[in-house]
Amino acid sequence: MTTFYITLITSLLLIVGGFITPPIGQIDGSVLTAVGMLVLFATVEKIPEAIRAGRSIKVQKGNFCAEIEASD
Repeated sequence: MTTFYITLITSLLLIVGGFITPPIGQIDGSVLTAVGMLVLFATVEKIPEAIRAGRSIKVQKGNFCAEIEASD
């Protein structure tokens, strides 16, 4: 749970900081990737908790589909 809150707070601070600081040009792709990774880590940290709660998870992007079903 600690990982979730650390990544959540860090990603929110980065997003707010991006709105506060004046633009100096273009947004580099590495910045977008870094924010996406922070959100991904927070999401992945929640998967075991959802499985323990008996929930099924399905992730779909284009032709890719990953599904985890809780066993009864």
